[in-house]
Amino acid sequence: MGGAGAIEACEKYNARARAEGWTSACDPDLAFHRVEFRVLIATWRSFAAHQLPSRKDFTPRSLKALSRNVVIYERVTNGTVRYRVRLMGTAFTDVIGDVSGKYLDEAVPPTDVPRWHAALDAVLEAGTPLRFVSRADTADQVFPVGEYFEAPILTDDGAPNMILAAGLFAPRHWAD
Repeated sequence: MGGAGAIEACEKYNARARAEGWTSACDPDLAFHRVEFRVLIATWRSFAAHQLPSRKDFTPRSLKALSRNVVIYERVTNGTVRYRVRLMGTAFTDVIGDVSGKYLDEAVPPTDVPRWHAALDAVLEAGTPLRFVSRADTADQVFPVGEYFEAPILTDDGAPNMILAAGLFAPRHWAD
């Protein structure tokens, strides 16, 4: 898991981010600034000894350091690809509102949907955790910049189409 696939997925995402003018970047090296993410990487890897971890592996206890910062997305393919928010912690609801149970294309501005889908697609393509840094554009916050952990996980029936994500936000300018 990881290696060349992660590098290729991030390069593809970053090229699109530059072309589209997104204030977002993908990092396959997982150079997280916050220790909570390093703990989450270790937790994910401990469950990924022989295959991708399952959603069931991530209990409130295993996610205790970041429970309010966690989101679980599910990729749904029915003629088109959509992502449904299966679980959303309160830190995310504070920034974008509670969109649990909704599809991203119903919950975020249409101009932001391609960026969100591209990041989630990159994670599933990489098959391993990735780090993202992105500005969260909201009307209520002054330039909150988020650092995100995103990793693929299995659904309850073993399909590799869920993403465990966690984000921490800081009020700063993207240029910082």
